[in-house]
Amino acid sequence: MLWKVAICEDDPVQSRNIRRMTEGWSQDRNRKLQIFSYKDCEAFLSDWGERMDFDLVILDIHLGQGMDGMELARRIRQRDEGIQILFISGLSEYMSQGYDVQALHFLVKPVEEGRLWEVLDKALDTINKRESFLLVETEDQVWRIPVSRIVYGEAFSHTTALYLAPEDKTGAMECQEVRLCLGELEEKLPVSEFLRCHRSYLVHLPYIRRIERTEALLDYGGTVPVSRGKRAGLCQAFLDYHKEHCS
Repeated sequence: MLWKVAICEDDPVQSRNIRRMTEGWSQDRNRKLQIFSYKDCEAFLSDWGERMDFDLVILDIHLGQGMDGMELARRIRQRDEGIQILFISGLSEYMSQGYDVQALHFLVKPVEEGRLWEVLDKALDTINKRESFLLVETEDQVWRIPVSRIVYGEAFSHTTALYLAPEDKTGAMECQEVRLCLGELEEKLPVSEFLRCHRSYLVHLPYIRRIERTEALLDYGGTVPVSRGKRAGLCQAFLDYHKEHCS
């Protein structure tokens, strides 16, 4: 799943350092990031009004003239309770104010890479514990689908058929065709849980019951083909997932 991070820092050296450390964390954790840098609150607000889907804001409290970071955090909270906010500042006296806006953490400058990585791990853990949703378009509606219900996706020319686990866990899978190509769908889903097992299929690892030579058997009676070049990677991902979640 692509993670969107905003860095609001008016010092270009500090901004570059935070971006470099954040990118290093993303490579180490195999987490896809899209990072946006802003030198003041007004620039962030202008962009945020268009995107409205940042996962994390790394926010300096002192941002030169104009609105400060604490006021920006209050504005964010008025509109969105889900965005995680990490404050950075040269002064620890503002730490107590962070609780007013449900800040994830507070780091004192100069930011140490190890401490930043710890906080990013905490942010990732918090996001993973939430129920996440996929917002998709069908032929006649826009639909919010719980990611946990997606069993697999099958690609067609310009659309993807999503096969969903039944809500009561006793019925058959549902199928919903959405206006996304398989590559676009893959970008929106957690890389630790979804894997391309074939050129035209993306499978959700928790629903795999058994992997055979040319196909994977799934819960609710489904099967997906497994191409020869993808089989080893699928088997390893399947083992890794269950070692982490079933130990």
